[in-house]
Amino acid sequence: MSKYLSTVEVRLGKAIARERSALGLTQEELAQAIGVQQETISRFERGVVLPPLQRLIQLADVFDIPLDGLVRGTTNRASDDGLEITTALKKLTPENREFIRRWVIEMCEQLSHKS
Repeated sequence: MSKYLSTVEVRLGKAIARERSALGLTQEELAQAIGVQQETISRFERGVVLPPLQRLIQLADVFDIPLDGLVRGTTNRASDDGLEITTALKKLTPENREFIRRWVIEMCEQLSHKS
């Protein structure tokens, strides 16, 4: 169980860091936005500590993503990977989304034949 928890903590930490960076926020700015110290954000991002539910809700609000989008991105399930990709695609223009969609399908087809 401990190994699983540490994996979730690390993956969630990476998700928090990724979303923070995508918004161009520093750890200090994010800390101020949710009312914690910068060191707390650092601990979350390093996977040292798992954020409590209330902090996860605040983080999802700051990142403007659904809570499950933040949390589900911490598993190895294909459906969760799809949700993460969908969230990223929403930030693109329709033309760029179509380009990425075609590219992903082509790459998946090529890689599945190499397995």
